[in-house]
Amino acid sequence: MSRAETKEATRLALIAAGLEEFATRGLDASLDAICARANLTRGAFYVHFADRDAFILAVMNHVLGGFTTVLTAARAEVGAVERALELFFAAARARAPEIHAGRSLRFFHLMDACHRSKQLGDAYRALMLGARDKLAEGIVVDQAAGRVRDDVEAPALADFLTVTALGVVAMFELELQLDVARLGATSHAAIGGSPTGFAGRGAEALGSISARPSASGRARQTTASPRPAARATGSRRASGRASPARSSRRV
Repeated sequence: MSRAETKEATRLALIAAGLEEFATRGLDASLDAICARANLTRGAFYVHFADRDAFILAVMNHVLGGFTTVLTAARAEVGAVERALELFFAAARARAPEIHAGRSLRFFHLMDACHRSKQLGDAYRALMLGARDKLAEGIVVDQAAGRVRDDVEAPALADFLTVTALGVVAMFELELQLDVARLGATSHAAIGGSPTGFAGRGAEALGSISARPSASGRARQTTASPRPAARATGSRRASGRASPARSSRRV
């Protein structure tokens, strides 16, 4: 292993240890405990991170990297926004780690970090706004091609999709048993896309995203949680709200 590879392995080992300690003890987990879990010294820690905030930022970026990759899979080409939505909701249905952190660093941990530190809050907001802007670029292309409604400006539609994505993450945090497939189809219809066949696509593309190495160097798994998501009891009322969104798409 080269010197550069050894250095990167040390950094990833610290991030993996931080994920475990933060999940167990919260953001107040001691640096000594994190270093001990990684079998490294404080000196090794400070080679890679200036202080606790810099370390939390690195852990946060590691967790959010997969989320924003799925959310912004849209490139500036026709049909890319639809593919990004398919990919995101396929990941959500599979409870992939990019969307559902499980025992890892959770969404409420990220919110806590943003409240504690302006630096972390600014970094998180910049990451999410960057994802929103990338979505907007793809929406502009699809609006010109007549695949997405053009009676609403692209940035507004991108805002809607970004907030929906964050809501899905919060849904998992709260363990709300909602119908993710229905939510995906409704979101697709709301931006003017055709809901036909939407729920069945996206699984193949999900594999390429989820195969990226985790902090421990192993490929992330996308197998579904053993707890199947139950259908919400208010499905009749929810489906009634989805109808106006479908009727507003371009024809």
